[in-house]
Amino acid sequence: MKKNFGLFLAGLFFALSIAGSSAYTDELMQKTLVVTKADLVNAGATNFRLLFEIGGATVNLVKGTDENIVVQAVVSYSENSLEPSLSLTTNSNGQYTANFMSGIIIGPQHFPVTHEWNITIGNYNTDTDLNFALGGVIADVDLGGMPLRNLALELGGVGMSVDFSTPTTRSVENIIVGSGGAYLAMLNLGNSDFGKFAISGGGCAFDLDFQGAYSAGNHDVAMALAADSLMATVPVDAGEQVKAFTMMAPLVLSGEGWEKVIRRPVYKEYITDDYTTQAVTLDLGINATAASVIIDRN
Repeated sequence: MKKNFGLFLAGLFFALSIAGSSAYTDELMQKTLVVTKADLVNAGATNFRLLFEIGGATVNLVKGTDENIVVQAVVSYSENSLEPSLSLTTNSNGQYTANFMSGIIIGPQHFPVTHEWNITIGNYNTDTDLNFALGGVIADVDLGGMPLRNLALELGGVGMSVDFSTPTTRSVENIIVGSGGAYLAMLNLGNSDFGKFAISGGGCAFDLDFQGAYSAGNHDVAMALAADSLMATVPVDAGEQVKAFTMMAPLVLSGEGWEKVIRRPVYKEYITDDYTTQAVTLDLGINATAASVIIDRN
């Protein structure tokens, strides 16, 4: 899956670079935007809201080892775009918000890639609500080891990989994805130990890997798909239940242990033979129109 995603990104990056190649004839600028642990302490923050609103860019996010930095973004950008910025606010409920924003393209290019964001997340333990609002972006993001409470992805014209390479330091309550005209791969989702996962999209391709280190209990998955292609891998050492409303949408279940409960032209229901005995269970609700859905249990 990683290899295929890399090939996809290479092709998309080439296409976007051609579309906006004139931007690279301008002088490249660089800016570093930082939030430190001292910022959270001085603000009396009890929770952290982290937003990235980025357009026309490549984005790389990794986990670092710095004990003083919460998040650092080193941004290279064209002089033909507005300067990237960081807005910091605190509310009365102890929420500290950091909003990282890219500039707006002001030149004649069509859909140019003008920014390069290299983001590092440090070691900290403040509950975090993370939101990515991305348009015309190629992104490779590793959220392993973060103290994530909630994650939201708002994607348009994006090629993105999100990896939970190691378990998050707390269970993620909600993962919400809304996407249009995008490719999204999500790896090792079980390492987020999510309570609820919801994904919706139109004209998208999704590659979802639900393997990982879950805590015992039920984990809910909701999918609303229109003209999408979705491939989901679910763990064989968990029990799964699928309830699907499909119209002009083939649903394929592969792997062992599936038992048919209900199969009608529009509504289908399946359960694995070990659903009641497994400590970890996944309930998948699917509403799909003119979409292709494959769920592979291995």
